[in-house]
Amino acid sequence: MAALKEIPSWCWSVKLEDKAQHLIDLKISCPICFLFDVVFIVLVDTSDFSSTNMFINSHCGEITISLNSSFNPTKTFILYVYGLKTIISSTGQYDSVVCYGNKEIECKEEIQTNVLLKEIKEDIHLPLLSTVTQGTLPLTVHRQPPSLYRLDVNTIFTDEKHFIVFVKVKNQLRCYNVSGRCLNKPFPFELPSASSVQCKVLCACRQQRMNGRFFVTTTVSHSHVISFKTFLSHVDTYRLYNLAIAFGTRKVYPNMRPIQYFYRNKSVEYFQIILNSNYLKGEMRPYLKSNGGEQGSVVNGRLPGLFFSTYIDITTNMPNPRSHYGPIRLYYKAFVMFNHQCNLYFADFYCHYKRHHVTIILVPKLSTHNNFCRQYLTELNIFHNPYLCLRVELNGTFTVLANMDVTVEVFYTEIINVKRALELKYGFLEETPTIGKGFAKPSGTPKNPDCNICNLK
Repeated sequence: MAALKEIPSWCWSVKLEDKAQHLIDLKISCPICFLFDVVFIVLVDTSDFSSTNMFINSHCGEITISLNSSFNPTKTFILYVYGLKTIISSTGQYDSVVCYGNKEIECKEEIQTNVLLKEIKEDIHLPLLSTVTQGTLPLTVHRQPPSLYRLDVNTIFTDEKHFIVFVKVKNQLRCYNVSGRCLNKPFPFELPSASSVQCKVLCACRQQRMNGRFFVTTTVSHSHVISFKTFLSHVDTYRLYNLAIAFGTRKVYPNMRPIQYFYRNKSVEYFQIILNSNYLKGEMRPYLKSNGGEQGSVVNGRLPGLFFSTYIDITTNMPNPRSHYGPIRLYYKAFVMFNHQCNLYFADFYCHYKRHHVTIILVPKLSTHNNFCRQYLTELNIFHNPYLCLRVELNGTFTVLANMDVTVEVFYTEIINVKRALELKYGFLEETPTIGKGFAKPSGTPKNPDCNICNLK
C-alpha cells in the first residue's frame, strides 16, 4: 500500500519577484494548531547582508509581491519566516511568535522551495545575527525597578523610520513595531523576573503596501543582539537568601568570628585624591554599585555605596596579606561603621568559580537609602543572622561578628571621612602587595552562571 502523503493543515503561496524579474515561489506551511494573524518574512542577501522585511496577512492564500529594487541576491539568501499572533493587553499591543522556520536558499533563475513552520524553541534564530552590517544601530536598554524596561535607540533620524523590535525571553519570542524618527519607549508587555533577555531592533524604511494584505520594508540598519537580565523580585531575592542559608548550613554552626576592622583596598592615586583634594576634603564618597555579582540585582546601578571586606584567615586572624584591588588598604573600625543605629539587608549570593560571596547592605537607620532597601531587599536582624551581626558582651559593649565560611562583603551607603578616621585613630592605611590585575573592573565581574549552588533555577 502506498504511503499517504501528509498534507499540511495551513498553507500559503508567496511569490516574490526581485528586480531582475526572478520569481521566488515560497510554499509556507504549518500545522493547524499554530493559529496566528501575520506571516512575517525576512529575506537576507548573504553577499552584503542587506535585508527586506514583509508583513503578510495570514488569511491570504496566495499572493505575489514585487520587491522592485529592494532585493537582488547574487549567490544565496537566508529566509526567516515567523508566524505572529497579535496580543492586545493593558500595557500595549505586540505580537507573539507562535511558530518559526528558516532556510538558506541558493539563487537560480526560478526558485521553488517549501518552508515548514515549527514550534519555537530556546535556539530560535533572531534575524540578522551576523556582525557584518550596513550600519550598526546603537541600542541601550534602560532598567527601572521593580519591572520597567525601556529601549532607546541613541539616534534621531531626519525622516520617519519603521522599527521592528524582537524580544526573546525563556522559550518565548515577541515582536512589536514602532514608527517615528526615534525609538524610546517601554516594552509593551511584562517581562518575568530573574530572566535572561535578548533584544534586537531592525530599522527600516517603508516601501509598499497593498490593501492591508501586506507591506514591505527595506532594512537600513540594525542593532547587535543586546542581552540583559530582568530584576530579581522581592521573592527572588528571598529565594537567593535561602540558597545562601542552605549553603551555610552544611555545617551545624556558622563560623562566626569577631572582627575589629572592615577593610578596603584601592590604588595609591585613589587615596591621594581623597586626602589631598580641596574638593573632597578627606571624604570617601559612595558611587553607584557596578553590575558585578548577580546581574538581576536591583541594587546594580541604583544604590550608591562603598565596598568593604570582612574576611580574615582563621589561622592568623588577619586579612589576606595580598589584594586584587589595589596596593593601599584602609582599615576602619567595624563598630564605628556598624552599630545598633544601623540596618542590614541581604543583597547577593554569588561566586566567581571559587569561593562564594555574600553581599550585605549596611545602612544607618536615618539614611535616605533605607526605603529603597526595605522595598526591594531582605532585611536581617542585626543581632541574629548568619553573616554579619552584633554580639552584646557582659559588660554592655558590642562585638562585630562575621561569617568566615563565605566572603562577606559589606556595601556601606554613606560618606566616610578618611582624614578624620586617621586623625582619631579609628582607621589606618597599610601597603599590601597586589595579585592579578591589581584593580577591579569598573563594570564589575558577573557571577558564575553555571554554579548549581548560587543560581536561581
